Amino acid sequence: MKVYNWKIKDKNLNIEPSAAAIGNFDGVHLGHKKVLEEAKKLSMEKKLPISVLTFEPHPREFFSSEKNNFLLQTNSQKIETLRKHGIDNLINLKFDKNLSELHPEEFIEKILFKNLSLKHVFVGKDFKFGKNRKGDINTLENIGTKYNIGVSSISLKSLNTVSISSSKIREHLKSGNIIEANKLLGRPYKISGLVIEGDKRGRSINFPTANIKLGNLIMPAFGVYSVSVKGIENKIYNGIANIGRRPTVNDRGVLLEVNIFDFNNNIYGKEISVNLLNFIRKEKKFDGIESLKSQIKNDVRVSKEFFNLQ
Repeated sequence: MKVYNWKIKDKNLNIEPSAAAIGNFDGVHLGHKKVLEEAKKLSMEKKLPISVLTFEPHPREFFSSEKNNFLLQTNSQKIETLRKHGIDNLINLKFDKNLSELHPEEFIEKILFKNLSLKHVFVGKDFKFGKNRKGDINTLENIGTKYNIGVSSISLKSLNTVSISSSKIREHLKSGNIIEANKLLGRPYKISGLVIEGDKRGRSINFPTANIKLGNLIMPAFGVYSVSVKGIENKIYNGIANIGRRPTVNDRGVLLEVNIFDFNNNIYGKEISVNLLNFIRKEKKFDGIESLKSQIKNDVRVSKEFFNLQ
């Protein structure tokens, strides 16, 4: 998959004509997968390469003063996920003031037609574009005809009558409904990062943890989760993780702290991925270390039952 990072002030992209799925693709969930499958099917019929046109940053980040903790994935994680879907080209279009002020017809003419040479586009039925979001699927179909651009609008996939969307997944994550979030994603929600050195307080109570900063991605509900861990010795480990500020001991900012079952090696500086599988309980403050140790013991028991390890 070729990756292009482009903005409208750059020179024209030297890219072959293709069919393209357009959207933010945050999380690359089951709804996105349906759009990509439809796009790949038609691109094969028309013997066209398949592209994904997405926006960086997310338009909601551009227009909002609250820029942190919104996205489901980093851009590099999005690229990694899309690569698995057999895409030929990924075009990251810089969402800036210049792009935000393009009227719908200008967007179609300058971006889709002149610069990207698109022959067919695939969008969700609620797709909006252009200045003040004035363009919609009807605009795209009417003006696209002028430039010989075919248009397919696709209803996003539903699961048990619930429409699959990045917004719905964010709601589930924030409320601790990790199982429902994972159903809509079609895979476990993953947090990746470098293991940083902590205060080693966990080791003092025989509960060592690997610590990861969450960065600017969305913060799932603070609390305790059953997790699987990848990135160590080409194995998948089970474990238990806490996401939050550790109110009982000290506040070092928001961290993910994972205790990996049957593992006690030094992995500082190593990048690992932690898959959230089951929400056990909300984060809470205890009246002392002994109460915390008692709760941890119970949390581990619940998590091991989840993995059928008892």
